[in-house]
Amino acid sequence: TAGLALAARLSEDTTLSVLVLEAGEANLNEKAHLVPRQRSMQFNNPKFDWAFNTMTLLGFLADLIVLCRGKGLGGSSAMNFLVWNKPAREYLESFGHLGNEGWNWERFAEYSKKAERFNMQNTSWVSRSAENNITGAHVFTSPLDSCVFVSFNLWFRGSDWPQVHGTSMFASTLDPKTHLRAYATTVYYEPNASRINLTVLVSAHVIKVNTKANGDGTVTAIGASFLCGGSVHEVFCDKEVCLAAGAIMTPQILELSGIGDPNVQEKAGVQTKVELPGVGANVQEHLWSGIIYEVKQHKVDGREVNTLDPLLFPEEAVKHAALHPQGKGALNLATVCLVFLPLAAISRDAERLQRTVSETILSNIRDGKYPSGLQKQYEIQLRHLEQNVPSLEVMCSPGPIVPPSALDVNKKHVTIGFALNSPFSRGTIHITSKDPLAHPEIDPHVFEEHVDLQTLVELVKFCRTLAMTEPLKDILGGECDEIWPAANTETDEQIEDQLRNVVSTSYHTVGSCSMLPLEDGGVVDSRLKVYHTTNVRVVDLSIVPLHIGSH
Repeated sequence: TAGLALAARLSEDTTLSVLVLEAGEANLNEKAHLVPRQRSMQFNNPKFDWAFNTMTLLGFLADLIVLCRGKGLGGSSAMNFLVWNKPAREYLESFGHLGNEGWNWERFAEYSKKAERFNMQNTSWVSRSAENNITGAHVFTSPLDSCVFVSFNLWFRGSDWPQVHGTSMFASTLDPKTHLRAYATTVYYEPNASRINLTVLVSAHVIKVNTKANGDGTVTAIGASFLCGGSVHEVFCDKEVCLAAGAIMTPQILELSGIGDPNVQEKAGVQTKVELPGVGANVQEHLWSGIIYEVKQHKVDGREVNTLDPLLFPEEAVKHAALHPQGKGALNLATVCLVFLPLAAISRDAERLQRTVSETILSNIRDGKYPSGLQKQYEIQLRHLEQNVPSLEVMCSPGPIVPPSALDVNKKHVTIGFALNSPFSRGTIHITSKDPLAHPEIDPHVFEEHVDLQTLVELVKFCRTLAMTEPLKDILGGECDEIWPAANTETDEQIEDQLRNVVSTSYHTVGSCSMLPLEDGGVVDSRLKVYHTTNVRVVDLSIVPLHIGSH
């Protein structure tokens, strides 16, 4: 995703020659990408999805988690859920507080406008002049939209930008004329494919960055080795190598190149060229789950309550595919609304939870149990808790997140989903062999910090309260029967056990090549250059040092 955006920007300079190496296929004009709501065609499909598996986390999770990632030109922007919203100011300001001068909300807002063309009313925080089409969340609407928004808004009213707090209807990355996905390939590659100084090579799996040692302890990248057509090839560079393989594969490429933790590389049989223990550490992920309810009221004031359920049935799915070009049908439905909120807004137990986590972490800091970089991150997270920065998320999707056990073409469902966007647990991503085609070992350490699990328990209880709020309650039939995961969980302990079995992620992995000072476990500096290299940069979300609440 980021690689194509950067390539488009760099190739504006005709004195530069830019090469993009993409491990997946081109997938141009692929309906599975372009038509929204094609998740069943993309996820776990080896043509489109890397489908990384985490380690089984004994004692914390009942099973492994599958991390879906876009495989092909455009990366995960080709298969995400089309949601476009920006993080709260406090998240961006934290980058600067962690030692990255110039990283703040104002700079972020300035450059984010370059990436969007907003197709609704203009305001001071949107742009109509850039490449990427951003349109309103709904092309095809339903009474469910207004009912959910009213119910959510009774609890949390939205706030003015950039205070991301409360209920909002979000924007989607769609072309409003064609109703097709706008993603990195259509926005940054296809309009610029004819540039003579821009070359994109697909099915080219990078093995490593090739470097030469300098006399001062640094290395300089001279090119890269990659697999293509069954053979190993090399490409040479005069200026820089920029890694944009994502938070899972960028640390893998660095470690295969000999840049990383010597202990990891020795076990994998890779010679260490640059000692950089932060590679593959500080991994953070949004933890996500949801509750599925059956929609009992199929019409409101004579209007149909539209959901995604018909897409579960092949014959019905064909009918809705025919409606898509007109901007109608289930393929044009979007997640109804989002709520970003702090723990204190949803839980009567928030004060006790915050006090417990604060006392535990501050005690550990006094005892010197954390490395300096993690200590600074935790101090910021504790401040965010005290300041009620929105670290949690609730959303409503017009359909089931997993197919119900007993499919019935006459039934409709809605999912109230929830996410923890600022986890305290930290994971790792490391190679275990020299094989560039082998997936790295992903250990997310989910729930290693118990406060993460406790916070999700509070979210479950609150989402049940939301479902019982009018007018959403009426659509759900008053009783609000839980279809999945189970309705017989009442105590905190029961909900915890359930979450260990069903929790997943939002596929928002960050932190594996953190932008932090070197002494704090950093991998790149504030200019995104890898420490102890002269010309290697990382330009994807692996550089995010402290997770943000955003899509």
